[in-house]
Amino acid sequence: MRILRLWAAKTKGLFMQRRDDQDLDGEIQVHIALLKERYVRQGMSAQDAHRAARIQFGNVTILKERRRAQRSFLSPAEIWGDIRFGMRMIMKQPGSNAAVVVALALGIAMTAAVFSFVNALLLRPPAGVKATGRLLEIWLHQRDSTGVQSYFPFTYPDYTDYRDHSRSLEGLLAFDGDGTRAIWNRAGEGQVIQGQVVSGNFFSLLGVTAALGRTISNADDQPGSPQLVVVLSHSFWERQFGADPSVVGRTLVLNGATFNIIGVAPAGFTGMVVAADPDFWAPLTAQEQFTHDKGRLTDRHGYWLIVAGRMKAGVDAVQAQAEMHVLAHRAELDHPDTNKNLDATVYAATLVPGPYRGYVRAFTGLLLAIFALVLLIACTNAASLLLARATHRAREMAIRSALGAGRARLIRQILVESLLLSSMAGMAGVLLAWWLARLLLGLKPPSLPVTLEVPLDWRVLLFAVLVSLATGVVFGIVPALRCARVEAAPVLKEETKSAGLRKSRLRSLLLIGEIAACVVLLACAALCVRSLMHANSIDPGFDTRNIAVATLDPEALGYSPEKIAAFYRQMLDHVRALPNVTAASYVNHLPLGTSREQTSLGRTFDKASDQIPTDVFRVGSGYFSAMGVLLLRGRDFTQKESEDEEPGVAIVNEALARKLWPGEDPIGQRIAFGGEKTTGEVIGVVKDGKYRTLGEEPIRVVFRGQMPPMRTLVLRTSGDSRSVLEALRHEVQVVDPMMAATDVQTIEEYMALPLFPARTTGLLLGASGVLAVVLTAIGLFGVIAYVVSQRTHEIGVRMALGARRTDVMKLVMRQGLYVTMIGLGIGLAAACAAGRLLSPLLYGIGANDPMTLAGVAVGLAAVVMLACYLPARRAMLVDPSVALRYE
Repeated sequence: MRILRLWAAKTKGLFMQRRDDQDLDGEIQVHIALLKERYVRQGMSAQDAHRAARIQFGNVTILKERRRAQRSFLSPAEIWGDIRFGMRMIMKQPGSNAAVVVALALGIAMTAAVFSFVNALLLRPPAGVKATGRLLEIWLHQRDSTGVQSYFPFTYPDYTDYRDHSRSLEGLLAFDGDGTRAIWNRAGEGQVIQGQVVSGNFFSLLGVTAALGRTISNADDQPGSPQLVVVLSHSFWERQFGADPSVVGRTLVLNGATFNIIGVAPAGFTGMVVAADPDFWAPLTAQEQFTHDKGRLTDRHGYWLIVAGRMKAGVDAVQAQAEMHVLAHRAELDHPDTNKNLDATVYAATLVPGPYRGYVRAFTGLLLAIFALVLLIACTNAASLLLARATHRAREMAIRSALGAGRARLIRQILVESLLLSSMAGMAGVLLAWWLARLLLGLKPPSLPVTLEVPLDWRVLLFAVLVSLATGVVFGIVPALRCARVEAAPVLKEETKSAGLRKSRLRSLLLIGEIAACVVLLACAALCVRSLMHANSIDPGFDTRNIAVATLDPEALGYSPEKIAAFYRQMLDHVRALPNVTAASYVNHLPLGTSREQTSLGRTFDKASDQIPTDVFRVGSGYFSAMGVLLLRGRDFTQKESEDEEPGVAIVNEALARKLWPGEDPIGQRIAFGGEKTTGEVIGVVKDGKYRTLGEEPIRVVFRGQMPPMRTLVLRTSGDSRSVLEALRHEVQVVDPMMAATDVQTIEEYMALPLFPARTTGLLLGASGVLAVVLTAIGLFGVIAYVVSQRTHEIGVRMALGARRTDVMKLVMRQGLYVTMIGLGIGLAAACAAGRLLSPLLYGIGANDPMTLAGVAVGLAAVVMLACYLPARRAMLVDPSVALRYE
């Protein structure tokens, strides 16, 4: 209650300041008059009595300040006065203050740019969706497993079971999280577009209404529906149809099937998954037109649907989770062969699927920690500068204190100045953050099929404001407290103290912390840069030059196996006739990509334990020469062997040959494929390569025929492969105008994806490390230079008494060396711990590589010593006669 009365009195004081000031002035004058009258009666003259009364009454200014502080909050006039004075103080030293603002702006910009990605991925709700707080994602989860691999999307039968039996949710919607590609027959030519199949209640449950026409309904999502329908995205409608309002009622030919356009989605709506920007939505029951999988809607082993629901009024997430447990138990009893140990877990619906949010949090958290270190170094520099100024402004603060300013008033003035600096840095940081976010998006390889919007909305702006204010308080509070402890009498008597670093433990601690943080950043940056150098020099097992690739899927058009085989034969004939093409072949998927096929094989079928997991690549004749893979022994596939539905031959890599036939000749040996109960003869051995990641140890791989309908075409050229890309697209249209190739690119462009983690971390940490070194060097140089300037008189005395210039050099350098060695020791210990967090991103180098850490320590020590040498050299050249007169 006391606090409430105090705040009520302060609020009342805001509106009665003038009257309260007048009343206070009147009371003061009355008290002084009474004291004066008493002294007059004692025989003093009027002038002496008035002076004695003022002395006995005390400091009127302090009394008024205390009364104002008690009666009200800060008035706008007082705040404005502090701001104007703070701006005058900042303009007195524009150069050093500008350096502080730039350093802080870079740190704030980096953290705000990373937060903009956190906002886009984890905080921003799906655009155009109503009441997102009531939406829940539901994922199947193995009870006896942990980690993201234990979570599964839904099968269609599981989805319908949960949808029909749920009572706590208004309804359950489902959609294909991976999306689907479709070949759009436009004016007799094929064009690849992106789509998504969704349940009939997808739009209605999300509260999304069509901008034109209508959305998909439950009636459209029925098996055997006589009419195929599609809803266009707003951006696709504008881009491809010129925002024509008569588009509703027209048709689209997708994968050879005719779809009726029934509506256009509202602007900004892109669905429920981040980085997905579908061109159209179609009903779930139309998925066969895109996947050509007739049994997908009845398959209880095909996990492909992301499921979400909207909670009913009065239901919370705990109640919904309890019901999902019950439904999962019921499904386990009804279908023990497919749903054994499968539970259901709910998540709040965001743009990133629930099980994968931990990876996003970890990666963005790591980047935030890295850039926060840069900001911390910038704050340390600013704090060191203000501490130095606090010593220089000691006389000013002493005069203010003698005139009646209390500690709170002095602290407030210094904090206002620091907040002005951080506010200017924050405004510049927001602009830089917008640019940095676009720069980070530009690091994404073109082959990565994601579209991510990173807007600077109110969340990012609020974050930048809070970081700016916190930054101002962090680097301003210590100098403010130092100024508030000034002793007026010694300062006004000009009793100065030495400005050495050891005399200012706080300033030394700040410099030690700054150097330690710089060591951590620089060590992590050096590890990532060396890792990137190793990654670029790693032999992937195939040639990374003069190769063009493209993905083809004739099955999407509903072609028969015979027509597919004929298409690929014609395609090879056409591309092999292109100028500069020296070899061409097919593969089911390229190494180091996101696709993978595995099988189990061994020498016999006798024991299940003899079967070992092995990666499978299905390749055509001439693949190894087209990709530049070295065939060590044996021969390549023939055209017939690569096309046979049941090939009797296989080619293995060295790792598999060593595992199955150590010390034996693998050529002519037979492999038993456990999953198929068939055998194949080994006709060749190829050199080991990289198949999953660049940092992997050699893994076992078998190459087979039996090419799938969807293949990647590989062309080897005699020169720059970019010259054949346009001709390749043209030849696809010549062979089949309905067909469209996807992922048409050079092998260098393709390799940007596996190198993406190393390049991104190397670039970001490298830039952060360089910036940290620059800030640390500037900070130490500024502090040492200031200390030297404060000790000019002392240095002059030393030199007048016989000290040599080398003695002065040692005196100054010793101060820098003292904090440098301590900072390096602490920083190296912290860098060893931080390096372990980066170990998954490092190639060919240990997380605590001694050469890297030693190089960082030596390099940073050299930079820091140079920053100390420059002011030391200046001190060494001081003229004693001038220094003795220095004030």
